[in-house]
Amino acid sequence: ACKKRLGSKKREKTAAPARLMDALKRLGLFTPSATALLGAARPTQPLCSRSLPSLSKRAALSSSLCSRSYSRPSEGLSGSSRRIGFVGVGAMGRPMCENLLKSGRFEQIVVCDTNEKALQDFKAMGAEVVTSPADLARSPGVETVISMLPSAGHVEGVFLGERGLLSVDPSELQPRFFIDCSSTGPKCSVSMQRELEGREGADLVFVDAPVSGGVPGAEQATLTFMVGAPTEDLFNRARDVLVPTVGKQAVHCGTTGAGQSTKLCNNLVLGITMAGVCEAMALGQKLGLDPENLSKVFNSSSAQCWSTSLYNPCPGVMQGVPSSRDYENGFLTELMIKDLTSAQQAAESAQADIYLGKMANDLYQKMESTHQRKDFSAIYRYIYNGQASGQRE
Repeated sequence: ACKKRLGSKKREKTAAPARLMDALKRLGLFTPSATALLGAARPTQPLCSRSLPSLSKRAALSSSLCSRSYSRPSEGLSGSSRRIGFVGVGAMGRPMCENLLKSGRFEQIVVCDTNEKALQDFKAMGAEVVTSPADLARSPGVETVISMLPSAGHVEGVFLGERGLLSVDPSELQPRFFIDCSSTGPKCSVSMQRELEGREGADLVFVDAPVSGGVPGAEQATLTFMVGAPTEDLFNRARDVLVPTVGKQAVHCGTTGAGQSTKLCNNLVLGITMAGVCEAMALGQKLGLDPENLSKVFNSSSAQCWSTSLYNPCPGVMQGVPSSRDYENGFLTELMIKDLTSAQQAAESAQADIYLGKMANDLYQKMESTHQRKDFSAIYRYIYNGQASGQRE
């Protein structure tokens, strides 16, 4: 009987890994395409605007990335013994960086931005501040740099500009691990990794980790990170920095660029659903319905989604969201336009159809240029002429 029990336990241990892999596949975390996404030989045209390579080239690069060995292995955090850099403290970056400071997990945070007022604020909080990425690159003891920037062009400038991170002499360069949380599209991330790989004698790693959760998620440290990393060890290293200090979870989406591809798909859904919610809320109000009651129905029925339950576009229905503060301090409409345009470009490259995405993009682009600095949920007011809860036209 004892032998039978021992044999049964042995079989369970053998079967466990297989069951785990099956579960991960069902969750969509490991797919056949995850390691065959993007890549190309270094071209002469601008890094973040090149066209996607053929699938065979992408697969070849993905294979080389995933099999490469790195001399700096995955490192866990050790108390507050490490220094970390942060570039870009705008609407999203500021609360993320503040949460890094509050966590106490780092010896020092070195903040880099062009906004002098923001730098002074962080200096008052106890952070060290620098005015250029080159200064950050030379900061002693900084092992990792997180960036949260508006666009691919900004990312390229921070890394490759005249006073960029990579403008310093290799002997002066301190950080070796770069986590980019910007939403740039997969081409930019792959290009940056290729650029870092090309630095002779340097062992540099670029990981893309765009976020979902918006400004409220950044403020409450509940962001989800969609991570594109060549290996599981590098993903774990990024996750150890990001969770739970500035987010609640990180998902390994595949190799370099996969995080950005995932973010494009996520924001495609977000842009479409927000447009649908705004349209329905405005229609309901014109039919004489109370927006708060209508929202309650949405949130307990098949219309429930992130835009109804956590980011309601109708002023007066929900507190602490952009619609409650004149659509300020949120996800800019111009950034949603950028993401939907990137999704269309990616779809064309992949020969995929995104009819609703194009229609949603057209709606956001109808907002006057003066309103495109408002949160994207402002199409409720500026496109559908929706009123605040309790108001009538």
